[in-house]
Amino acid sequence: MKRDRRLLLALWGLLGVLVAGISVWHPTQATSPDSAHYLRLATAWSTYTGIFPPGYSGLIWLVSGITSLPVLWASKFVNWLALGYFGWAWACRVGMKRAVFLLCIWLLPGNLRLLAYTWSETLFIVLLLETVWTLNCLQVGPTRAHAHRMVGLLVALVWVRYVGLFLVLAQWSIAVRRTAVRRTVSLNILLGIAPLILLNHFLTGHPFGGPRLLPTEAWPELLNIVSVAALNEVLLYDYRPGRQTEFVGFMALVQALEIIIAICWLRRTFIGQSVTVIPTPLARRLFGVGLAYFLTLFVLRTISPFDPLNERLMAPGSVCWLVALVISIQSQHSIISRSPERADTFTNPS
Repeated sequence: MKRDRRLLLALWGLLGVLVAGISVWHPTQATSPDSAHYLRLATAWSTYTGIFPPGYSGLIWLVSGITSLPVLWASKFVNWLALGYFGWAWACRVGMKRAVFLLCIWLLPGNLRLLAYTWSETLFIVLLLETVWTLNCLQVGPTRAHAHRMVGLLVALVWVRYVGLFLVLAQWSIAVRRTAVRRTVSLNILLGIAPLILLNHFLTGHPFGGPRLLPTEAWPELLNIVSVAALNEVLLYDYRPGRQTEFVGFMALVQALEIIIAICWLRRTFIGQSVTVIPTPLARRLFGVGLAYFLTLFVLRTISPFDPLNERLMAPGSVCWLVALVISIQSQHSIISRSPERADTFTNPS
């Protein structure tokens, strides 16, 4: 246990070093035009236009004020702290060893890029996973505290990214279906989201900071966008139309070799143990939320011409699926240790 705890802390520290290193090495300090908006708002709230919700900028402003860091580095610190909370919280839930593997998910190139950039996706993903966990607790043993925590998380999702509103609509009825505080929960969600909607409407005349429903591409092009996005969730190296397919094929071959090496290492590590995938209720819920996110994103893209479905937009659904996979993988040893009454089944040949 102590060894796994030290490994978890070391991995979190390594991710912090990588974030700092990428930010220093990158020509724009790992920022984009969207990043400029977040940083400008964290510096001067009078510049708020409603294009992006203010939750992420608010945290940057708060951390910058507490630590006296420039807003740029405060934004990196916010992402790193969110990841630290993610590792600690899930270590308490699924054990230190699995938490180490969960934190390793952020070493994947696309996720590491999200973590290093001044973008709200890292915070959004951590909040989304917390929402799924709380939803699971509500289904197992609903309490008033869980219901109010669920409200806070759903409201926070909207204040960080507008797509959170659609997840609220999808999860709210499930979250309160078996609780005795339906009216309280509904009112609190409304009170939490309404100020943002009203502020945007007052400033821009639109609830989400500007017109969102506009003509999009023809169906063949939309299908191509969705197909490329799905392909890139499998490939570590993003494919974009116009790039040399030979290079993409070479990178896919390198990735296949890496996967084979990883499988061989895992087989040697778990030698003498049978590794199985057990889809627990929590894992099924994570998979369902990831699927709901993907479907919501695809539907929205058909009615709103926002950015292409790049790794940044797809990441919340992908991370939900990866977390579901990690917490579903168990070795025979862990099954026996957690369930002594089943030990005889695995160890007694008769």
